[in-house]
Amino acid sequence: MTSSFHKKVAKLVARAATAASVLSCACGGSTSATAPTTSATATLLSVSLSSQSIAGGLTVTGTVSLSAAAPAGGALVALSSNTTLAAVPASVLVDAGLTSQTFSIDTVAASTSSTATITATYSGVSQTATLSISRLTLQGLSLSASSVPSGFPVTGTLSLAAPAAAGGVLVALSSSAASVIVPPTVVIGAGQSTATFDVTTLPNASQTVATLTATIPASGSGRTATLTVGPLQLESLSIGFTQWPGGTSALALITLSVGAPSTGIVVALQSSSPIATVAASVMIPAGTATQFFPITVDNVPPTRTVTVTASYGSRTSSVTFTAVALPTIASLTCSPLSVTGGNSIQCSGSVAAPAPSDGWQLSVATSDPAASGSDLVAIAPSSTTFSFTLASAPVTATTPVTIRILDRGTGWILYSYPVTITASAG
Repeated sequence: MTSSFHKKVAKLVARAATAASVLSCACGGSTSATAPTTSATATLLSVSLSSQSIAGGLTVTGTVSLSAAAPAGGALVALSSNTTLAAVPASVLVDAGLTSQTFSIDTVAASTSSTATITATYSGVSQTATLSISRLTLQGLSLSASSVPSGFPVTGTLSLAAPAAAGGVLVALSSSAASVIVPPTVVIGAGQSTATFDVTTLPNASQTVATLTATIPASGSGRTATLTVGPLQLESLSIGFTQWPGGTSALALITLSVGAPSTGIVVALQSSSPIATVAASVMIPAGTATQFFPITVDNVPPTRTVTVTASYGSRTSSVTFTAVALPTIASLTCSPLSVTGGNSIQCSGSVAAPAPSDGWQLSVATSDPAASGSDLVAIAPSSTTFSFTLASAPVTATTPVTIRILDRGTGWILYSYPVTITASAG
């Protein structure tokens, strides 16, 4: 029995050896077995914040990170906060195969600053992050218009530096004027950083400047804005000059008592003289209380006074200025162009059209005292030519000089011409 059993065992061993030999041959002589693959165990690596500091009442994003991919079924990470001023969910799930997941931290508005410690725990490992919570401030209070006619509405906008946390941010509103009405409170909703509200103005209200105040009661932070309300009327028409040269355009400014309504308004315009032309009217757009418009002044002798009038409703406003007719210098020639100091230069020129009945009066100025011209150069009625002598003084070095032909009455420069004064060779 024993001998027979030993023989069977020997046969089995031989067969196994043969099989190993065949496998060794097929695999290039290697008989080592491959160890089974095992997945790395995920542990909690960190908890981080999108911002290390936030104003109370706003939301910040947290992220939990694992050292390896979460296992099948995901990794449930427990969360906690050491203060009620920063609320976190009880846990966050990192889905299977992922290594991180975000979550929201909702903070509470407060009048003082504080610090929160956010703790994440998974599989016996905890990680923490510190969040600084500052006093919540109202970033801005703005109005769709700074002034409106009585009875017209305005839209106000409140803004925060970041989206509001769950529950939103309550803002209290007030107005200093009884004719300007705002809602008592506005809530900037969760996840929002702005909110709008309506401002109502009473019709037929007298001219009033209202101060609107917005305050976050939880933190005491506030902002103000001013709104002018009153009857819409033409306040003034103004210009910044008393005389203007012909051949150019000037600007006049219309001012209203308050900003134009949503449809805008049209102000009628009129000029007393055809040499100063204006449009028949000018449109003042919504919300605007001022508007410029051009006055085109023709260069037609003689010099004369012009009145421009603006009208809206029952009110008018006028401005008066002198439209100055000026000669147009067509040419100027000076000889010699370069002269030794102490000698004179002869100049002659022409104007584009014959002088009017009272003629033209010019004067000559220079850019350097090394040369001087005449204070009066007259162009006779109906004449088109003029001439003058430019005197020069001795100089120690070559000196460029610009001759300037001026209108004698206004001092406006009509023409420029270059010459050169040189030093004496001796």
